[in-house]
Amino acid sequence: MLPYLPSQKLTNMDKSAKSYGKLLAYRKRHDTETSAELSIPSQGYDFTHQKRITAQRSAQVEAERDYRGARTLGIVALCFAIVSWFLWPVLLGATSAAIGYMAYRQGSGSLGVWAISLGFIAMVTHLAVIPLYFAFS
Repeated sequence: MLPYLPSQKLTNMDKSAKSYGKLLAYRKRHDTETSAELSIPSQGYDFTHQKRITAQRSAQVEAERDYRGARTLGIVALCFAIVSWFLWPVLLGATSAAIGYMAYRQGSGSLGVWAISLGFIAMVTHLAVIPLYFAFS
């Protein structure tokens, strides 16, 4: 016997007690499965809320870790920029500008901008002053 579909109507042959009982059992089971799929489980809602809170906390920890990395990169770039004023201005100035740009892109804006500025100033000053020094000496 075929299962009962809502679009089908029971014929006189299907109305026997045995067939009718099977159809009712099938419909009852089908309705139960549908209601279980459509309902919101009471404990699952709390679990979803806890899962959301855990995800927010892990995102905050990850953002803090990323910021620390960007800050460290910015400090390194700033150190290169300061040293570039005294030693190898072109090489260390370009390096500090590149590392400062990476720090700026990762979220450490002020340290990155300072490193880029000081590195470029050291490079430009060296490239402008050294030719003048040799021209007038």
